[in-house]
Amino acid sequence: MADRPAVTELLLAYERGDTNAQEQLFTVVYDELKRIARGHVRRSAGNLTVNPTALVHEAWIKITRGEAYQFSSSTHFYNLLAQAMRHVILDLAKRRRTDRHGQGFARTDLNDDIEQPDRALDELLAVDAGLIKLQACDVELAQLVEWHFFCGLSFVDIAKARGVTERTVRRHWEMARLFLLDAIGDSAANA
Repeated sequence: MADRPAVTELLLAYERGDTNAQEQLFTVVYDELKRIARGHVRRSAGNLTVNPTALVHEAWIKITRGEAYQFSSSTHFYNLLAQAMRHVILDLAKRRRTDRHGQGFARTDLNDDIEQPDRALDELLAVDAGLIKLQACDVELAQLVEWHFFCGLSFVDIAKARGVTERTVRRHWEMARLFLLDAIGDSAANA
């Protein structure tokens, strides 16, 4: 994770109206965001029609355009980034599910790996549906899933941000994971 004190200082400068702070902030967190985006694209098994650079820029635009956010801390900033990446990815996945964008057609590359081309997107949409249910029950557990799954933060980084032990974060992760498995199973049974 990018140096938290540097991120916090830049966020404070950004809130004060420093015009250079946003650009400096982007430079400081860019490598970390790119690493996270590469993981999302890799996990999509080629089903995302966006490259890591575009994903980073779309998420960045989502949190910095229009309304001026009051970033209370670097933790809040990373939370907003996780939500923005999640929304960009889900918007792309939902768009692929429309008739206009080829819903119902199998998308394949010219290779021998033609098993379940949309499986990763289906799983992503199921995780999102489960995450919405989890958010209704426990906001902190849902935030943990967003931070770890969508923002790529390690359990150590999440523990530092929350001021708890890594063991506590792992215990909460296990609760969230079990909830999501149950919720995803329910939504698959209803489909």
